[in-house]
Amino acid sequence: MKPVFLFSAIASLIFLITPPAFSATNPDHIDPCGLIAKQKVFTAFPAIKAMKKQTIGPNTTCNYLNEKGFSALIVSVGRADHKMALDAIQGMGDGYSFQPISGLGDSAAVALTKGNPKFGIQGGLVAELHVIKNNSFVNLAPVRLDAQSDSPVFAVLEKLAEEMVENLP
Repeated sequence: MKPVFLFSAIASLIFLITPPAFSATNPDHIDPCGLIAKQKVFTAFPAIKAMKKQTIGPNTTCNYLNEKGFSALIVSVGRADHKMALDAIQGMGDGYSFQPISGLGDSAAVALTKGNPKFGIQGGLVAELHVIKNNSFVNLAPVRLDAQSDSPVFAVLEKLAEEMVENLP
């Protein structure tokens, strides 16, 4: 459970440090639930059964939920310059390693967990896929999808991210 709480805390920090340019009252607001048809996500990940938009302060996320109502995939979007956005993902802490990814948006990176048997944390799990296009970004955080960076699940995440990025303003 600790990895889930740790990830939630880190994701909340990322949401808090992003600029308020995408608040609900701002005309530049980007709806994370509107970047891709929900049925495509449901088809890609059969464990996902529902979608729920959630607003945390000025930021909105799209939570894709499993059959028990827990987050399985969290999608967030926003506006940021490249350096600030990449600094945010690299600031997630010592429990993660970062790898650039080519072929997605203008730039992309993946944050992977470092193993820690003391806390039952498996190494190599995808904590977040971060893709930047122009001055916008999309984050996909698979919470309960057991995505390894070399797995078919990660390939599906990349494909969904590619489509979402194409729909960014």
